[in-house]
Amino acid sequence: MSTAQPNASSSSHFIVDMVGINSMASQINAADFAARMRDFQASDEARQKLFADLIHQYAELQEDHSNLQNDYASERDNRRAYQRKVDSMERQVTQNQQEMDNNSFVLALIDGDGVIFQDALLKEAANNGGSEAASRLQHAIRDHVSSLYKDSGNWPIMVHIYLSLDKLAQKLSSVGLLRHPAEFRVFAQNFSINQSLFSIVDVGQGKERADHKIKEMLRTFSNNPTCKHIVFGACHDAGYLLNLEEYKHDERKAARITLLESTPAYRGFAELSNFHRTRFDGVFRNQALPDWNPSMQTFVPPAPMNNQLYRTTRQNSDSPIPVSSSNTPTTSSPTTTASSLATPVNGSGDSSWAKVGKGGVLPDQPISIAAKTNTKKKYAYYNASGQRLDEQLPSIEQNAKVALDARMKRGGKNLCNHWHLNNGKCNNGSGCYFQHEPKLTPSELNALRYKTRSLACKDPSCENVDCYLGHQCAFERDQGFCPFPDTCNLRSTHGMDKHKYERWDEYGNQELLTAVRTR
Repeated sequence: MSTAQPNASSSSHFIVDMVGINSMASQINAADFAARMRDFQASDEARQKLFADLIHQYAELQEDHSNLQNDYASERDNRRAYQRKVDSMERQVTQNQQEMDNNSFVLALIDGDGVIFQDALLKEAANNGGSEAASRLQHAIRDHVSSLYKDSGNWPIMVHIYLSLDKLAQKLSSVGLLRHPAEFRVFAQNFSINQSLFSIVDVGQGKERADHKIKEMLRTFSNNPTCKHIVFGACHDAGYLLNLEEYKHDERKAARITLLESTPAYRGFAELSNFHRTRFDGVFRNQALPDWNPSMQTFVPPAPMNNQLYRTTRQNSDSPIPVSSSNTPTTSSPTTTASSLATPVNGSGDSSWAKVGKGGVLPDQPISIAAKTNTKKKYAYYNASGQRLDEQLPSIEQNAKVALDARMKRGGKNLCNHWHLNNGKCNNGSGCYFQHEPKLTPSELNALRYKTRSLACKDPSCENVDCYLGHQCAFERDQGFCPFPDTCNLRSTHGMDKHKYERWDEYGNQELLTAVRTR
């Protein structure tokens, strides 16, 4: 069997066709592969970038996580430290509150020159009057405070009564409430002994001494958190209104103060509506002391000695002290009556009782049976508000004024006011810059007083009887108006009450010059 041989011509054509197809296929795949390669490269780059971004973000998250962990740990420590501090402070506050509660007290401040104990208590002054007065006052304050606070049962009560003991004793004796002034010292001692925190404080003689102490005590303890309540017994005196004014609109502080009324309160206290009010009529008089008791028995000094006078002293003695008077003529009678005591020692003939202190107290005059002498006293005058008033000076002589100005001009320096107007006394002595010698004539002294009166004294209630500075505008006092309202050194006194209400002598004795105003 013969095998057919392929046609050479057809084989060559097949090979040519296959080569062409392969060539075309190679051209097509190369382009496609290049495109695909570029796609793969872009995809790889995108994947690499994605991986890089993921790694970066993961690193940032790790750092943030680490920071948050640190912050959390720090905040946790701070919170725990803060909590420990809060717990410590709460314990401290609780401890302080307990200590404050344990040390809480009630304070009573009483102006004893005007708030006077009941007659029955004073008449028993030599026995148990003072002790009974302390017990009554303690119960009265306790009952009042208990009505205001639920937890006040254990609060101690502190009572300070400020007064001029000897002057008030003389006054009480003069109206028949004491048999002898010395009994009041016994009363005060028994009062203080009965209650360990009760005291009657003798402020001595002098204007506004009790006022000064009471005002300072009020200022100090009104801001003391352990002082839960203050009973303020001085509603008879308008001088305290200014000190209470600062609490008038502070309801919290005003609620901690009770105004104790005895005699009718001064009208200004009625405006203090935020304050509590009370009366202790079982302890204190509700009427002022009388000026004089005509039924008072004649006072006989105990066990008098020959050629000796008895007087009530300012010292803390329990009985009158004899004062030698061998050179003083005496009468044959050993007694001193109320009418003889009513006459001032200066022999002015004024038979009215001088009143001392806010409650009207007899001045500390010697109980003397010696012949009266007509010695001239120096006085300081005040209006009803306690402001110092100046007496009008004699008319100035122009020649003296010219001589005064010429001397200062010639000497090149002013005169020493203190030396010339204070009896030759100057604290600076020879080192004083101002002129001393020679002394001025009376008319020149008067001219100098005119000059010094134009300078304002810093104390509107000045107690220095010899003060040569001005306390009120002379123009307004004498003419009714001041021609220099804006430049006057004493313009702060413009409009003040010019009426003389009381006067105090150089020894600290007071005398009312007008009838006591209805309050």
